Amino acid sequence: NELKGYGNLVLVRHANGFVTAYAHASELMVKRGDTIKRGQVIAKSGQTGNVTSPQLHFEIRKGASPVDPMQHLPGA
Repeated sequence: NELKGYGNLVLVRHANGFVTAYAHASELMVKRGDTIKRGQVIAKSGQTGNVTSPQLHFEIRKGASPVDPMQHLPGA
């Protein structure tokens, strides 16, 4: 499984078919099945999984394929 090294992970399924991933969290603030609102804290940054320092791994996927997040983050 390619997500195995991500440690504590939140996957958010969006209505448009995208999935966003937030990995290596020290604490998860949501659970499976929760409805997420814009601006809601879903996790605390951490150092879980295969990393050597605290960090957030952010990823956008369409189906199983990663996509460039810069196309979806205005002003970034």
